[in-house]
Amino acid sequence: MSVYDHFRKEELPFVERALEMLTLVERKQAMRLTDFLDPRQSAILQSLTSQVQDVVVSPWGGYEGAERVRVLLHPPYLTPETEEYRLTLLRIAADQRFHRLEHKDVMGALLNAGLKREKFGDMIVDASGCYAIVAAEVADFVRTQVTQIHRTPVAFEEVEWDSFTPPAESYQEKMITVASPRVDAVIGEVYHLSRAKAVIPIRAGKLKVNWKIVDDPSYPLEAGDMVSLAGWGRFKLLEASGPTRSGRIRLQVGILT
Repeated sequence: MSVYDHFRKEELPFVERALEMLTLVERKQAMRLTDFLDPRQSAILQSLTSQVQDVVVSPWGGYEGAERVRVLLHPPYLTPETEEYRLTLLRIAADQRFHRLEHKDVMGALLNAGLKREKFGDMIVDASGCYAIVAAEVADFVRTQVTQIHRTPVAFEEVEWDSFTPPAESYQEKMITVASPRVDAVIGEVYHLSRAKAVIPIRAGKLKVNWKIVDDPSYPLEAGDMVSLAGWGRFKLLEASGPTRSGRIRLQVGILT
């Protein structure tokens, strides 16, 4: 069986690039820095280290628990320094009296400016402030080119990491009951969709479980799974219990806010 058989068709271009990087590091015994990766890409890269010898995968996204990270590939005898990840922390200054900036607003502004998604990491928009973590090589571009978000004038200011408080996950908890932990049943209850309507985006490849596309409506969810449905949002399956008197399963979900 080929190593490529373990991955979905749409993941193969990344798998090929990842194998090239790993092989290069193995051959040259030098460090190699990736762009920002999502958790699925990070997991793929880690799994592919079995195809080479003496290559270590060291991720960092600016803080513990960051979702999007840059990865340093390196021999085991080299220890990466934080500066080598080339991350810049930008604080977004804006008058938000008339419009509260949201995560999607910041992402849209960076993409509309011509940046590729691989060049910026997590965006934090909460009560503590608005921040964007970007690759150092595009920080000046962001500061000079992105001056408005959702018709609100903004200024991106580089700040020191010690002034930054990492965000805590914020969930709106909800108890639901389902006949089974099938993903179509669960997202139907979470987002108030009929089973028939829930199946449509799943079949279209718009559902991810733990950042991996799942297009099987009968896929069973387990406690700890992170579920995202394009256009609807994300939630985490916190706990499964039950059954109820009618035989249904109780699920505690946390909808990301």
